[in-house]
Amino acid sequence: MGELREWELLEELGRKVSGCGDDCAVLPFAGTQLLLTTDLLHQASDFPPGTTPYTMGWRAVAASLSDIAAMAGRPLAVVMAASAPDWEGLFPELLAGAQAACRLVGTELVGGDLDFSEELFLVSSALGEADRPVRRAGAQPGDCLFVTGPLGSTHLALRLFSQGKSARANELFRFVPRVTEGLLLAGEATSMIDLSDSLAHSLHLLSRASRVGFVVHPEKIPLVPGVELEEAIYFGEDYELLFTARPGALPPGPWTEIGQVVEEPGVWLSQQGKLRKVPDRGWEHGP
Repeated sequence: MGELREWELLEELGRKVSGCGDDCAVLPFAGTQLLLTTDLLHQASDFPPGTTPYTMGWRAVAASLSDIAAMAGRPLAVVMAASAPDWEGLFPELLAGAQAACRLVGTELVGGDLDFSEELFLVSSALGEADRPVRRAGAQPGDCLFVTGPLGSTHLALRLFSQGKSARANELFRFVPRVTEGLLLAGEATSMIDLSDSLAHSLHLLSRASRVGFVVHPEKIPLVPGVELEEAIYFGEDYELLFTARPGALPPGPWTEIGQVVEEPGVWLSQQGKLRKVPDRGWEHGP
């Protein structure tokens, strides 16, 4: 499988491992539904020069907390394993960042493991619970399509890192997991995913899971100032929530309607009265 792309490998995993296919595994337990997820970040692919250890710890933990949010869950605890060439001067700030991200959404870092390696690796695992988990399958024709916030933060951050503007770049990298928003959507959203892999690829994932299609109105997509539409659609790593709901079903909240669910599987942009097919493209962790 060495020639397969990252998402193709994940789909292969989903065919061979039960419980795959959503942002978290769902485990029925003692009258509730436990949510379990894990994420791997490493220096070469995820942390450009200028990223502080505090931001690294924050972002590693926040990625897993975003998975909990994407299933309308409440986080219970996080553990993190870390490996690095040298821990001197790195560990205290990395730990502080991870703990700060946990506190932000009302949970705790409760343990982990440390090791040594040639490159920095961070593995975070989060446990949550949800009475009514929202899955990727469930969107119906006629549903409306929403996002919880503007897209493009990570794209802008990487641009600023490359320009040596590390302070602002680190701020953008420390995204807020949308746990509060996810909890508000429990019982209302018909399908949901977090935007870790771009708007385009996430829409295709929802399309395949729900066996429906999406028509997106690009003029309605909220953007971070300084980010172009194509960058926001295809880059990814935004960690906003993308979800569907029946018309008029949502409570007031920080979300923007950007399109509709249609019967034919696929993804299209509606521009000047014409539909343009959106390719399945987005953020991937390369070698």
